Amino acid sequence: MTKKYYKEIVNETINETKSYLIKFPDVTIYRVIYNQIMDIKINVIEKGIVFTQDEVFKRYNLGAIAIKNFDVEFNEYGQKLSDISGGSYRYWGLPDE
Repeated sequence: MTKKYYKEIVNETINETKSYLIKFPDVTIYRVIYNQIMDIKINVIEKGIVFTQDEVFKRYNLGAIAIKNFDVEFNEYGQKLSDISGGSYRYWGLPDE
């Protein structure tokens, strides 16, 4: 994973989640997912806050949501959520490209 790829999947997943919020307004999990991805985008990518793995697990449950609600091996959306979760505490150690 690279920083460039991480930023791409964050932005793609934000847009994908927005479309799910419109299609399925009563499915509250998409609001939770959207809020957490936006928080990661703002704090990790834009503000440059470095979180430890423990801090990430306390702050976000995105990885758990992905595993419990999506097939992370075969579902692209679930894979993106899992990648975003794991990348949030490794972001600053990733190569740029």
